[in-house]
Amino acid sequence: MLYRLRPSGRLTWCDVPGYAVCRADDQPPPDWERLSWVPAETRAFSNDLLRIAVRHGVRSGSGIVLDARHTEDLGRADELRCDRIAAAHARAELRSGAGGQPVGVLGSDTRWEAQDWDRTEEAACKAEADLAEILAVPVQPHLVAHWRQLGGHYPD
Repeated sequence: MLYRLRPSGRLTWCDVPGYAVCRADDQPPPDWERLSWVPAETRAFSNDLLRIAVRHGVRSGSGIVLDARHTEDLGRADELRCDRIAAAHARAELRSGAGGQPVGVLGSDTRWEAQDWDRTEEAACKAEADLAEILAVPVQPHLVAHWRQLGGHYPD
């Protein structure tokens, strides 16, 4: 899957294998604008997404095209932590509905819950480290220049 970032803040995607971006040095370069782009519904445009794009993307006529694989860890740590908190709240509500008594398999096993918190935090830290590795790649100055030429603001 590919994402196309445009200075208007619109994020679109296309169901084309991401390796197409890796082969963008082919001659002549692909005309990315001819692909069937649709608005992205599961991811929003963000400065962090743009930071990834200027490191791993390629130019298109209206913006920057990016292999979606580079975005997998963007927001993942927060998502893991929020899901874990929501699960803990749901268990607490079930317990309070039963007068604080254990409810079947959802009983009060604090050791299990502590291990679950630890596993979640470990996975979140891994996602943060993977994202840091993606952002450690140097910026491609020609992509920043292209972005600005199209009227986009790059958050240095």
